[in-house]
Amino acid sequence: MPRISDWLVIERPQIASLVVRSTVPLKELKSEMAEAREKLIAYFNLIDAHPAGDFFVTYHSFSKKDVDMEAGYPTFERMAGEEEITTSEKVAGLYLSCIHQGPHNKIPHVYREMDEWLKENHFETTGESEEIYLNEGVQEELLLTQILIPILEDVNGERE
Repeated sequence: MPRISDWLVIERPQIASLVVRSTVPLKELKSEMAEAREKLIAYFNLIDAHPAGDFFVTYHSFSKKDVDMEAGYPTFERMAGEEEITTSEKVAGLYLSCIHQGPHNKIPHVYREMDEWLKENHFETTGESEEIYLNEGVQEELLLTQILIPILEDVNGERE
């Protein structure tokens, strides 16, 4: 089961977060995400704090070879990091969003659908994307992932 929601164009405010940024071979993506999550949870426990939302990954670039990513958690306020855990912010702006249900390895199909929606509705993307993992720890078929891509309106071939 792929996309389970309609496409939504949302405007999101800037959101403080703590992240681990890395560039990894595509084949190591899953283990890098798990390692980043563990480091972040350990850090929250160390400073006696809690995340303000679900674990997410922002993909700055994604190729068949390498992935440049920030894995993190939103925070209630801007917080200092330590070592490889750094302060970051989810960027404010317009996003195309939907919810995917199922294994993470089935998500690329939704990105292809998003590309079609963008063309049909005269929007462009910046090339980045974000996935928010809403219910980790369940059977793969029940995983829920919110996918967000930043968008810009394309009016007569020019961005607005």
